[in-house]
Amino acid sequence: MRKIIYILLFPLLWGCDSVLDVEPENAITFTNFFKTEEDFNAMVFQLEGFFRYKQFENETMAYRGFLADQVNGSSNQDQRMLNQTSLLNSFYNSWKNHYDLIYVANVILDNLYRAEGIPRDKLDFYAGQAYFVKGFIYFDLARKWGDVVITKNSTSMEVYDKSSMIDVLDEAIKNASEGYRLLPKYEDMPLLGANTWVSKQYGCKGSCVALLAHLYAWKGSMIDLCGLEGDAKECYEESITWSTLLIEKKVGFYELERTSEEVCTKAMKGMGASQENILEFELDRFQNYPMAYFPGSIWITWPVKGTETPASVVTKSFTIKAETVKNLYESKDDRRNEYFYKLDSMSHDTMYKVNQGYAYVYKWRDVVYEDVSWSPTPQVAYIDVNYCYWRLADIYLLRAECCAKLGNDLAKSDLNKIRDRANATPYPAPGESDIQLAIFKERERELLFEGHRYYDIIRNGLEYIHTYMDGNYKTLDQQDVKEGALFLPLDTDAFTLNDIIRQNIYWSKFE
Repeated sequence: MRKIIYILLFPLLWGCDSVLDVEPENAITFTNFFKTEEDFNAMVFQLEGFFRYKQFENETMAYRGFLADQVNGSSNQDQRMLNQTSLLNSFYNSWKNHYDLIYVANVILDNLYRAEGIPRDKLDFYAGQAYFVKGFIYFDLARKWGDVVITKNSTSMEVYDKSSMIDVLDEAIKNASEGYRLLPKYEDMPLLGANTWVSKQYGCKGSCVALLAHLYAWKGSMIDLCGLEGDAKECYEESITWSTLLIEKKVGFYELERTSEEVCTKAMKGMGASQENILEFELDRFQNYPMAYFPGSIWITWPVKGTETPASVVTKSFTIKAETVKNLYESKDDRRNEYFYKLDSMSHDTMYKVNQGYAYVYKWRDVVYEDVSWSPTPQVAYIDVNYCYWRLADIYLLRAECCAKLGNDLAKSDLNKIRDRANATPYPAPGESDIQLAIFKERERELLFEGHRYYDIIRNGLEYIHTYMDGNYKTLDQQDVKEGALFLPLDTDAFTLNDIIRQNIYWSKFE
């Protein structure tokens, strides 16, 4: 097991409430630091530790978008039904962790000039990591909250107002582009003082390109969806260009796994096991949520967890019927019996009293057990995987989506590249005529439970939102969307020490 190293160098990094509302440390704090490679290595380790820990404390968008037949728990239902009053009053929707991360990245960038005798390529690596994290975080802020704050640096004491979502996406693009310029390919990544495998959580050319491909696809979609100023067509073309660099191995060696089984045993495993994976997040197996969180973890039960029983599936927060799975995949599609455990035999009528017709997710399979004092038998310690965030199949289908929006015939070949691996019928299968819909459904099949579906729905427009979301989502119009209905409401801590920030228009109606 490989773990991100957490080095608690500066209490101020843990203790700051937010760059939005905390008086910054004077630059002289770092006068005797940021001199050597060891200093910068330590700060990059700190940044990576924060990246994993702070980024995923709020992953409600994955829950909103899960393809599920039964959802247990009122909080999950509120998210998926867009129950406005509950979302305002019952959820912690803070962006604090995101700005803590931006602060740490800015600390690194603001102190590069202090370096003494450090080779240029190493300084580029440190700066590139900070730019990649900033680009990723601004992208995540824009997708979750829409209009958000853009900060200047780690020392500014001014109070910031929100910037438009398009400006935030442009800020993310600027940072991701700098990371792309400065960072090496994954296979050329430097070792930070240890002769070990380099985690795919670190930024590299490939992960910056994946970020840029998603940024431009999202920006174009928001221009179309919200009726914003900008050239959506140009954005889709940019996304295609960046995606192509990954697919053609021009920014690192990435290739699809050969089979759907290897998607489960290698790509979903991570930890260096897969050349399909572009960006992974390291899980700390010995810590609880969010350190051991990934979207698929909430679905896992028997037989992966040997301490649970076949009946445990009915108790999960999210469940999916075997019949839903059978309707989702053709009978010859390999993913049907790789992503799910013995789909047909476990959904036989004789099993209904046990599992009520629910399917057993088998996409993640590696479990580690530990002895505990309170049980005579070992218990599940953790799911032994990393969080695979972006993989090459996602990029093929993202390029296909953008091509379909532009009427580019490449959409069909990209779609069929993923279908061919699963032994599914190439497009157009009988009854298929809408390639954009076919690509959306293929992302649903291929990336099932990986946390992308909510964003996939939004990128495809209001008709998809009405069709594939429930509750109050079904009555949203373009004005609601433009005013922020699809994003999280700002949490009260955003206003605590900042009297110029206001709730977005849509959510202010329910306060």
